[in-house]
Amino acid sequence: MALEEGEVWGEVTDRSLEVLLERKGVPRTSRGSMMSIADGKKKPKKQPESAFFAMSAETVARFCRGFADMNPLYHNPGYAAQSPWGRIIAPPAALCYAETTNGASDGFPGCHTIWRGVEYDWKRPMFADEVVKCVTCLKDANIIRDSKFAGGMAAVQDYETRITTMEDEYIGAYRTSWHRFSRSKAKESGKYADIERHTWTDEELDAVWAEYHEQNMTNIQGSEPLYFEDVEVGTQVPYIIKGPVTLTSKIAFEMAFGAMGWFVGHELALKLWERSPRLPIRNEENVPEPPVAIHWTNERCETYLGMPGAYEAGHERLNWLTQMANNWIGDHGIIRSMNVQFRGFHWQGDACRLHAEVTGKRVVDGENIVDLKIWTQSHPRDQRTTDGQMTVQLPSKAEA
Repeated sequence: MALEEGEVWGEVTDRSLEVLLERKGVPRTSRGSMMSIADGKKKPKKQPESAFFAMSAETVARFCRGFADMNPLYHNPGYAAQSPWGRIIAPPAALCYAETTNGASDGFPGCHTIWRGVEYDWKRPMFADEVVKCVTCLKDANIIRDSKFAGGMAAVQDYETRITTMEDEYIGAYRTSWHRFSRSKAKESGKYADIERHTWTDEELDAVWAEYHEQNMTNIQGSEPLYFEDVEVGTQVPYIIKGPVTLTSKIAFEMAFGAMGWFVGHELALKLWERSPRLPIRNEENVPEPPVAIHWTNERCETYLGMPGAYEAGHERLNWLTQMANNWIGDHGIIRSMNVQFRGFHWQGDACRLHAEVTGKRVVDGENIVDLKIWTQSHPRDQRTTDGQMTVQLPSKAEA
């Protein structure tokens, strides 16, 4: 990535903010380096009006297997054909992959990226094998001048991706907020220096496996409708548990879409490094690897960020939250919106419990809406790692 005059590699600067804000509100349809195939081709001088995205039925099945949600709506054609949707649908949070750029690779060259928060809006699910149109815009960006974690200057970047059918009918939107900072200054701040990764006893693991059977594999509404009239304010949604997070579980999720973008090796990796020579970080053998390796490599997190180990990707947490909700609402319900604020990390080896509670119910334009408070709690650290809200739509007995 070339630097503009006045920019500093790996540092949050006012000049980098100025350069980034030149793209504010500009529709982005050419895919950034994290989404495109690393083929070394030059980008077109003029961007097309829309980007296009689709998930094949095979990709949908592989994706849901990556975070262990075996809802038959995602992989069983016969079952899905008998559902209210009539065909295989993609997991709700998969809408994020339609974006064309984000804070991980746009602006502030060489700075690290973590998520602050995410918002989803769904009119309906995205179907397997459906080609959709998508456009991403930078909504805003600003600088935080006293970030304790980043050792001083940090930045915030907000994006919105709008997804429609080929006939321009609205499917949903995906909004993200990103935190950008200097890796070296974050390491110097030592915010996470006292945290140690947990080593599990066999007894502790047996208790987690029991929760999987009691919660994740039991409380599934499926084809039986959950009716609006049967839900009350204060209802606790059956929680689910995920983890302990391992290198293998993270690779299973990250590679659901196959080799693309930054997930490449050999000749394709060389083309990526030649195109963006300052992008990679060095592994234990001094070989360049993409920055996303921090999600599954303890050593790289310790070396470059001063963190105790690798941390779970926020994308996966979003899918865990929608899995919990869909287990509860069943095939006849639909998640309409989700707003999540990330409060903490799940380090490699941590488990996570995902919770929801009904906070309100209402009828809006004939739709039966239930409001939920959602949150996640790390285990065994018992740290609140996510706060948020969700709305779901349920069928009514009067319509049955």
